[in-house]
Amino acid sequence: MELINVKSLKEKRSIVKKLTNNLRKQYNIAVIESDFNDNKKILEISITTLSKSKDFLLTFFQKIEEEIEYKHGLMVINSKYEIL
Repeated sequence: MELINVKSLKEKRSIVKKLTNNLRKQYNIAVIESDFNDNKKILEISITTLSKSKDFLLTFFQKIEEEIEYKHGLMVINSKYEIL
C-alpha cells in the first residue's frame, strides 16, 4: 500500500497499529507488517487464516482488501495470494 500523506515513521506506525488491530478484531486472522518497516511511504502487510474452501479464501481476502481501501482510506497497490 502507498502512504501518500504520511510525514514520519511514527505516523506510519500509528496507521499500521490501528489497521492491524481493527482487522484482527473484525476477522479471524493473523496480520503483520511484513516489509518496508523503515519506509514511511510504503506499507506491506501479510495476512493468514485457515479454511477448507479455496473459493471462500479468495472472496474473504478480497473483502479484506475492500475494507482496507474504503474504511481505512489506503490504496492497495498489489496483492499476492498463496493458498496451500
